[in-house]
Amino acid sequence: MGSQSAPQPPKPITPGQAAQAAVGTAAAGEMMSVANQPIEQYGNLYTTGQLGPAEVQTQTALANRAAMQSAQGQLAIQSQVDPLAYAQRQMRLKAATDRLGQLYGTSPSAFSFSAPGAFVVPGTNAMPSLSSLRGGAADVARNLATASVNYQGANPTLNIPSGTNLSVPTTTPRGYY
Repeated sequence: MGSQSAPQPPKPITPGQAAQAAVGTAAAGEMMSVANQPIEQYGNLYTTGQLGPAEVQTQTALANRAAMQSAQGQLAIQSQVDPLAYAQRQMRLKAATDRLGQLYGTSPSAFSFSAPGAFVVPGTNAMPSLSSLRGGAADVARNLATASVNYQGANPTLNIPSGTNLSVPTTTPRGYY
């Protein structure tokens, strides 16, 4: 029977080793950051292309609804605060409009405009599915580089995935209309 020796305590890490590991891991992080910046930007562009049109349409529709409500509110305020002045303005406007119609030989009621679509908030059916977005994001993510350092925390190395490229999702970005 052989004798077993007691495990030796680990050697303390010197300040120089700690500094070397810190520098090595910081360098590895910088390498990853620089290498992945175009991939991240591409991913952002992909997501914006897929969701941006619906987002802009939603923001515009909500702004239009707010503007309509504000305009209606202004007329209601004028009518309630000074009903006689409001009535006079409306009568002058109607008289002037009727007179212009007579001069031009055209009925003022022939002119109107309506754009109900300007107030429509698109639902989720106007957007790509979450599974489609997730798949596209996964395709982009497969292109991300990682970095590594050796056991001492030195010799940073960039690990770029092979067999991948940036020709990800072939879905067509959604239009505004």
